[in-house]
Amino acid sequence: MNAASEHPALHEALARAPDPERARKLAERVLEAAAARPPLDPAGLARVLHACCGVAPFLAPWLARHPDWLAALARDDLRAPLARDTLDAGIAGALAGAPDAEAARILRECKYRALARIVTRDADAGLVPLARSGETLAELSALAEALLEAALRLARARVAARFGPAPGGFCVLGLGKLGGEELNFSSDVDLVYVFDGAAGTGGHELAPADYWTRVTRELGTLVATETPERFLYRIDLDLRPEGELGPPVVSEEALLAYYETAAAHWEKVAFMKARPVAGDLALGWRAVRAVAPMIYHATMDYAGVGRIRSLKDEIGRRRGTRGQGFDVKLDPGGIRDVEFVAQALQLLHGGRIPQLRDRSTQRTLRRLAEVRVLPAEEAEALLDAYRFLRRLENRLQMEDEQQVHRVPQQPEALRRLARAMGHLEADGVARLAAELEARREQVLGFAARFRAESEADEVVQLFLRHQPALASAPATRPMMESLARAFAREIAASPDPALAMTNLDRFVEGVGARRFYYELLLDRPELVGRLAALFAGSRWLSNTLASHPRLIEPLFADPDVLLLDRAHLRGDLAALRRERAAAAGRPADYESELEALRLFVHRQVMNVGLLDLDGRVARAACERALTEVAEVTLEAALEVAAREVARVRPPGPGAAAARFLVVGMGKLASRELSYGSDLDLIFLYDLPPGHEGEPLAAQEHCVRVAQRLISALETPTAEGACYEIDSRLRPSGHQGALVTSLAGMAAYHAGEAQLWERQALLRARPVAGDPGAAGRFEALRREVLARPLGPGAAAEVHRIRVRMEAELAAESRGHRDLKRGRGGLLDVETVVQLLQLQHGAGAPALHDVERTEVLLERLAARGLLPPAQAEALAQGWDFLQRLAARLRIVENRSISELDAGSSQLDTVARRLGYAEGAREASARSALLRDYARHTEAIRAVYQAILGG
Repeated sequence: MNAASEHPALHEALARAPDPERARKLAERVLEAAAARPPLDPAGLARVLHACCGVAPFLAPWLARHPDWLAALARDDLRAPLARDTLDAGIAGALAGAPDAEAARILRECKYRALARIVTRDADAGLVPLARSGETLAELSALAEALLEAALRLARARVAARFGPAPGGFCVLGLGKLGGEELNFSSDVDLVYVFDGAAGTGGHELAPADYWTRVTRELGTLVATETPERFLYRIDLDLRPEGELGPPVVSEEALLAYYETAAAHWEKVAFMKARPVAGDLALGWRAVRAVAPMIYHATMDYAGVGRIRSLKDEIGRRRGTRGQGFDVKLDPGGIRDVEFVAQALQLLHGGRIPQLRDRSTQRTLRRLAEVRVLPAEEAEALLDAYRFLRRLENRLQMEDEQQVHRVPQQPEALRRLARAMGHLEADGVARLAAELEARREQVLGFAARFRAESEADEVVQLFLRHQPALASAPATRPMMESLARAFAREIAASPDPALAMTNLDRFVEGVGARRFYYELLLDRPELVGRLAALFAGSRWLSNTLASHPRLIEPLFADPDVLLLDRAHLRGDLAALRRERAAAAGRPADYESELEALRLFVHRQVMNVGLLDLDGRVARAACERALTEVAEVTLEAALEVAAREVARVRPPGPGAAAARFLVVGMGKLASRELSYGSDLDLIFLYDLPPGHEGEPLAAQEHCVRVAQRLISALETPTAEGACYEIDSRLRPSGHQGALVTSLAGMAAYHAGEAQLWERQALLRARPVAGDPGAAGRFEALRREVLARPLGPGAAAEVHRIRVRMEAELAAESRGHRDLKRGRGGLLDVETVVQLLQLQHGAGAPALHDVERTEVLLERLAARGLLPPAQAEALAQGWDFLQRLAARLRIVENRSISELDAGSSQLDTVARRLGYAEGAREASARSALLRDYARHTEAIRAVYQAILGG
């Protein structure tokens, strides 16, 4: 008879294992190595072998190598969990007198010896029933703390031996499950390293940050390096300030400053669980307490709840749907949902009820019941589900010490899991499935109810704040509550719920008590979704709408009628001009014309922005549409300006004969206008034959027209302004006349014009004014561009580009300028424009005013750019332009600065389609990686073409 079946108790214990046959074979091996027999201590031995050969079979080789562990565990009174002082004493005793080279092995042996005891207790429902399963999570956390403390002492000793005593204090903060004292069986440890920056250098040659960085490297080697004895823990530092972009260690002062000014909301939520776990605990607690006021607010933080809700949803979409089978951590009804409810209620009430500021999910749920935020029966149901899910998670991970969260689908694996959870019956798999489903339904039901209530409450509170009469009156409150629920659903699903709530707040304040708008939104529920997308995507458009609620009209438009062509735009502007004149009760005058122009721009840009935010039109189509709106506005504004000038000072014959022309430069010319772009304009005039002798009168008249045109577009009125005008690209720039004759411009380019001014003509196109003058300007432009380049032209273009980068971009490690910086948009434009200047004389199509991507295609088709270089520039250009557009639509201004550490970049990344990760700013990180890849590729092509 084999050893495993010599005693009935042992035989029975192994028969209850998830895989009895495997458990018996492993037990045989352990008993043979131990040279022990069941009669020595049958009950204790049976308990240990059931746990370490059956439930957690990866521990069996450890018992075989260390027979004393088996004997000690068989004799141990396992009713009490391991105390921290017992763990510390055991580790210290094992390390005492051992050489440093043996430290990693000894620490690992201490870990697995303690794990064998923890598993043996947890696998016995008589010792640790489900209601007390939190004891196991606390034991696992205490073990990790003890090992980290011991490893930190060893790491400090190694560094001190080389560089002297430590400069001041240092603490390891645990976050996540470790911080909450709820570590699971095969979890990473989320750590943040903090040192006392006020302590100074202590006379060291190393700065404190460098000293402690060396300590943490040694700590990482001791803890995370895989050896024949496995590893202690995987260390995750992504929750440190600035995530993977930040330094590995941070001073207490820098930590506080980060959470005061730069931390994203999800980072503050993660810090709710921060707790000192090793090192100078007093320093750690001081840092944790200093950050706490930035997490908990005196008022109910509905916006904060919305942000963590949207993050949780994004995690579920990105990570909780992979593969088959239920993910106990991430899928709906799983661990993350319970944690969300607990943290959300902490955010809502923790500012007013300090006892809710607990790091443990289990303790938080109990305290929510104690202070009556949650009914006791609901809190207990959530606790029961949480304990069950955490035990299920641990059973999954105990089988092979792997980070597994998904319930297997293979019949044999499911059978083993059911037995590990105590279901030994023939229908054990079905019983486990029913038990899991019941717990999931508990969680799902409560989470959905809480979510709906909290989201709607947040919006109702907003309505009550601004419109108490509508939101509280019996006749209108049901309408407002219904609308609140609709907005809550749409905002929760938006890419930036916090911004959406802020902009909804402004909109409700702007609409006021005009009940008509609220009834309209209830009648047209699809408009709520479009508004929520607008509020989440653009602070500028939202502010415009709040200031001018009548601009809500584009929302009513047929969504299948997309961008208007020029004829329809002209018709819309003409109708607005008639409407404003009628509203004034008199024929159209200058003021009513200005109002119409502004309403037209706001309305049409709003329409473009809505379509853009809906993802219904491509970037190129948006830019063309914005350009069309600007040109139609310029046409009308020029007509208004010329009429107003003639009314105030009628022109004489010479002035009246002048043919005025507005030339668009830059992005306006190439039809690449974006949100918030200035209009780069130059103003020209031409005199017909017979009037050449009257240039002074013509010049004066045309200057007045240009000034009035600029005023008509720029002057703020009650309806705002249309555009800002930049006329610095005219001959001689600021020092030159505002308006130049075509003859004067020709003479200028024949003489004193510089190369960059010829380069500017590559993007110069008539946009308003006399058609004949437009034709003559175009002929002059092409003639100037076709002239031979002088020697050193490429070097001069490169000199100007490098100067702009050095003087204007001001880039650093964490700050990038996507327009003027290294590998930015100007690199692409410079390459394209140099090749246009060099080769356009022989290929006139290269002198056409076209979008940059069109010119890249033409250059590649003529062999002037190798395909790989053309592709790198085209892809980089598209990436940077999309990024710029997402930045600009939020604020309606030209934004080219990119701060790598800014939490706002997470939102920009999500707007571009990058998904947020579980804890770190992975959306931001992915965006920055793509940014680096594209800009380096662009710069490589730039250097190949221009040198440098």
